[in-house]
Amino acid sequence: MNTPYPAASALQEAPHSRILLVTGDAAILRKFRQLLLPTYDVVATNTVAEAIDIANRQLPDLILCDVLVADTSGYQFLISLRDDPSMKHLPFILFNRLHVASNIRKGMNLGADDFLVFPFTGDELIKSIQSRLNRYQHIRETMQPRETLIRQLHVEGKNPINERLSKTEAKILDMIARGMSSRDIASYKCISVRTVDNHRHNITKKLQLSGPNALVKFAIGYGGVLSRQ
Repeated sequence: MNTPYPAASALQEAPHSRILLVTGDAAILRKFRQLLLPTYDVVATNTVAEAIDIANRQLPDLILCDVLVADTSGYQFLISLRDDPSMKHLPFILFNRLHVASNIRKGMNLGADDFLVFPFTGDELIKSIQSRLNRYQHIRETMQPRETLIRQLHVEGKNPINERLSKTEAKILDMIARGMSSRDIASYKCISVRTVDNHRHNITKKLQLSGPNALVKFAIGYGGVLSRQ
């Protein structure tokens, strides 16, 4: 693998965040560990079976998983993780060697927070990890206000949020919660940015939110609440 992995000393993340790295490629393992160890604790395995055991015992802050794994696939690990109420909230980044649109779409549809395709630089990897850890931290910090709002919606006799939104709006709300911009969502769903913005406007009205950043804050917090249910 000839991908460059420059040091990313300018990118600082909270120390001791634990990353579970799942790959059977010895070269990738060596390069990723070299890149990540100065900033993160890295636990590595080459099988999904062991990764599930490690995740249950150590509860990492983020999972970085190869699509190609010895005993099954990164997709199957992602499915297992998202089906487990105690771990479904964990940030999950898939990576692969082949740039196949259907593979990327499959990973995102299954709930991956990001999907990286070689060749990518070390800085790109670090930025992706940092972004997902920051989002996860924000979810934890805003969890209580969002839980209060969810309870209020039920106490006031209003319908659960997903019943108030169309399937498309609910999916877009989930994408917003993952940190995707209107342009990202438009590209992923093959629609115009204007159409995405119209959906965002409708979601904001239906949820009775106000303020330019209210929808983003709500989406992130609401996603965190759902991950615990």
